[in-house]
Amino acid sequence: MAQSRIQYLCVGNLEGVIVASENVNPEEQDDEKLAKACSRICKRGLHLKAGENILESKGVKYMAKLSKKIDNFPAVFICVTKSDSLSPKLVLRDFVSLFWKTVTSESDFTSAQEGSLTRKCQPVFKDVLKKHGRDKVAETNAKLKVIKNQMAQNVEQQLDNMENLEMTEQKANDLDQDAKKFKDTSIALKWKMCWQNAKWTIILVTTVVVILAVVITIAVCMTDPSACKSSDNNDNNN
Repeated sequence: MAQSRIQYLCVGNLEGVIVASENVNPEEQDDEKLAKACSRICKRGLHLKAGENILESKGVKYMAKLSKKIDNFPAVFICVTKSDSLSPKLVLRDFVSLFWKTVTSESDFTSAQEGSLTRKCQPVFKDVLKKHGRDKVAETNAKLKVIKNQMAQNVEQQLDNMENLEMTEQKANDLDQDAKKFKDTSIALKWKMCWQNAKWTIILVTTVVVILAVVITIAVCMTDPSACKSSDNNDNNN
């Protein structure tokens, strides 16, 4: 959760009594030191210039405004911040307006003791912090940074996807070439095997024919020797 631009809010009287206060980021600021500093500012209230006053100490800005809603007992409103983007005029304007709407009785303020109005003013502090505490510029920049990082990740993912797609396409092309080579090799091998089969078939048929001729010749000679002799004589005469 982002921290508020406002560190401390308080209302005090010219006697240095802080009647209501709100320490927004206690882990960053010493509540007691802030209260003492604001008490000193309250005691100087009548010497503050008209309008908003910005008093700075060690990088901390004390924005103070003297309000004379109750003429005989003016109040000093203080907003403490480290932010350069915070408008003291707007913060103190709303702070004063909301406070006097909440503390409507003069006796409530004039008889208030140290911190006695803090509980009653919680809605005031809440509204001021809700309206002015958030650093909208910083939040917007943070959101833009998140979006920028997300876009960078998306682009990187897209590039990775494109690279993977190119690799996939290359593999597909390689597989296609291998398939064509395999097909060509298979056809050549098929024709080679067919020719070998045909060659062996011819040899086998020829061998069988020769063997049959020899067998038939022998069989004829054995059954009719005169025919074989006659045939031999004819061959000799010729």
